Amino acid sequence: MFDSIRRMFGGASKLVSTEASFQQLNEVAPLKPEQAAASNEHKTSSFIRREAILDQNERIAGYEFALGQKVQSRLMDKSALIRRVYDEAMLSNLAPLGVSSLLGGRSAFIRLSLESLRSPLLAALANPNMVIMVAPRPVAEVDLNELRDSLMHVAQMGFKLGWSISQPCPEYAEFLQRATYVEVDTTAMDGIQLKAMLAEMRASNPDQMLIASRLQTVDDFKYCFERRFDFFMGPFVSSREDWHPAKSDVNYLPVFQALEMIRAGAEFDAIAECLRTDPVLTFKLLRYINSPGIGLQQKIDEIQQALMLLGRERFYRWLSLLLFDSKKPGFHENVIREQALTRGRLMEMLEGKGQVPANADQLFLIGLFSLMHLMLALPLEDVLKQVALPEAVASALRGEAGPMYDALALAVALESDNGEMEAAAAQCGLEADAVAGMMIEALAWAQEIVSVS
Repeated sequence: MFDSIRRMFGGASKLVSTEASFQQLNEVAPLKPEQAAASNEHKTSSFIRREAILDQNERIAGYEFALGQKVQSRLMDKSALIRRVYDEAMLSNLAPLGVSSLLGGRSAFIRLSLESLRSPLLAALANPNMVIMVAPRPVAEVDLNELRDSLMHVAQMGFKLGWSISQPCPEYAEFLQRATYVEVDTTAMDGIQLKAMLAEMRASNPDQMLIASRLQTVDDFKYCFERRFDFFMGPFVSSREDWHPAKSDVNYLPVFQALEMIRAGAEFDAIAECLRTDPVLTFKLLRYINSPGIGLQQKIDEIQQALMLLGRERFYRWLSLLLFDSKKPGFHENVIREQALTRGRLMEMLEGKGQVPANADQLFLIGLFSLMHLMLALPLEDVLKQVALPEAVASALRGEAGPMYDALALAVALESDNGEMEAAAAQCGLEADAVAGMMIEALAWAQEIVSVS
């Protein structure tokens, strides 16, 4: 990383040496002793976390990607050099993941300091669905002419631009008015201030996309929805407040019965008889087995024949996915469903790596069922009583120590900045860079599954 910093800052003669910059960085985000004592070759291997952003239809419209929030908050108040070191670490970790191509039509948001808008690392990320978010700094610290040129440079590269604000910023009015997105920290203002600022912003640019951030509760979401925000993000997304069961066209009882019969080793004709009692399940199974992706030469119209072609493990997996099939989901169902699919796929991809067991099917089920109690609004034990899961899967879901649970803990840590990402990866014997890449691929897979269904 030293060479890239030298290129970025024009060698050791400017501002401060690269050794000093790493010393400053280590003061605010210290390395573990064993890392600090490593060889002279410095390498940042950091986790990229993600946070879902919802649209007005309560569907996931994109993700914000960043390094750990605790590290970010500590660095953003430091010197310009330290902020640029942080940005380089983030961009270096994000660029190889191919975020812009894997997320399809969704947007990927990344936060940069004003000092990093000319970073050469941005070229690897340039894409119309990539959004660079910046935050105002005191005007006395900013060369406005240079800022205008930098923003124009980023726009010409193909990025969309957005600003993150926590209060009215009249001194930045010319920039805010032209931005595609403006993110508003709704916790920093009272209702009167927020209403006045939104009215002014809508009047100056009616086409601008407004993001309500740091929403804590469903009530916060409803409040901002009524005030015509376009996108929403914050801890409320994964909360259980005001839970209501999903309105599904799938009857869960025969699904649970069929899952239990599969694990108990029941004959295919008995399982088929169970499914015949539910026309929706029958329809979905035959539609699935006859889909182009399966690649059969002739049409299948018998349940038992479909089960024999799929096999037990593949059928069990497909049936498990049906538990997330909601006809009219709200944001809880949308987010939890995609999160569960992402966990399952990520854990499946981890099989046999480091200390993760080589059992893709069980790893997939652990990830998938780890949020089932939220999806069904039932205690975890009630869910486990209704479906016969392999003992290793059930044990991991209960939080019992072991390599399966360690893999689940890593998947969970990647979804939030709980400060446990590095430890979770080490527990699994894995490197951060590899896990971050798999997480992005798992997200893309889950998005494809959701869009098809």
